[in-house]
Amino acid sequence: MKIPLANPARELKKIKNFEPRFNKKLKEGLYVGGKDVSTFEENAANYIGSKYCVTVNSGTDALLLSLIALGIKKGDKVIVPSFTFFATIEVVMHLGAVPVFVEINTETYTFDIDDFKKKVNKTIKAVIPVHLFGNNSNIEIIKNICNKYNLKIIEDVAQAFGSGTKNNIKLGSIGDMGAFSFFPSKTLGGIGDGGCIVTNNFSQYKKILKLRNHGQGKNYEHEFVGSNSRLDSLNAFVLNEKLSIFQKIKKSRNDFYNFYINNLSHLDWINLPKKENENIILNYFTITVSPHIRNKLLSYLNQHQIGASIYYKKPSHLQKAVLDKYERVSMEKTEKISKSIISLPFYSFPEDDELEYLVTKIKKFK
Repeated sequence: MKIPLANPARELKKIKNFEPRFNKKLKEGLYVGGKDVSTFEENAANYIGSKYCVTVNSGTDALLLSLIALGIKKGDKVIVPSFTFFATIEVVMHLGAVPVFVEINTETYTFDIDDFKKKVNKTIKAVIPVHLFGNNSNIEIIKNICNKYNLKIIEDVAQAFGSGTKNNIKLGSIGDMGAFSFFPSKTLGGIGDGGCIVTNNFSQYKKILKLRNHGQGKNYEHEFVGSNSRLDSLNAFVLNEKLSIFQKIKKSRNDFYNFYINNLSHLDWINLPKKENENIILNYFTITVSPHIRNKLLSYLNQHQIGASIYYKKPSHLQKAVLDKYERVSMEKTEKISKSIISLPFYSFPEDDELEYLVTKIKKFK
């Protein structure tokens, strides 16, 4: 049996009459902009609990355009985690700004608040807390600290669409801006790259609308330099359809999570992921094991056609692109986790035989 790491196509099968309706959209010939995009923006804003939503062509652009809209420029310091997909750091460096790395909490893989407090000072301009794997990056505490220093917050919600705080305030709606990704493997995934930015600030909303379309206000009137960062209409159609069944997606992922917990918690050689609260929807089911068996476990699972993977093998502060420009910093917890972490298959609507195969093979490893 072959078990993928993610299976976004499985969700499409749960949408009533999806194929004929998608084919109809395809034949209409409207592939950029249009009603499907604006409808999704309205629906996403309502679900997240923000006033405004602007779709863009990737989660990376969502972060980059958010930084630009907030006025981050060359030399500005931005607090980021090292343990994240490199895009979080990449966008800061693209603008000539300086990433200031913060350690992680070894249970949730999000900001270590004690280290965050040490790094915050008057020279910092913005903070990008990453809700990694779907967990809350202590955003309420971060916001209180940032308010004292008048720091801008861009929530990186690439892996956390649908997750909420203990009071079920949706992640992404709490900072100045929330940057989402709709890459196919995400909790809300499209049929290609895609993303969005949410905000409650009208002037920032209007600026991002222009930034995503070459800085245009009116057609062929360019107020500033922007980019081509629009979500295509077919992707928006799929995202609207998936959002309509998102409660089912959420329940299925939570059931998958509970199945793993119930069947693997007795294994003393695995550290299972912890949700920060019950309103969390995990994007990946990420475990840690002893570093000396991590690669053996990965090879074993892959040999049995189980699509496990490592997120992230090399932290951002150790990447060549960073070391070529900045002095190396020591991040003991981040570096330790990167040597022991491994993500197991995790997706919506798994079949019973897939679940049984997974846990049976994992139990037989040792």
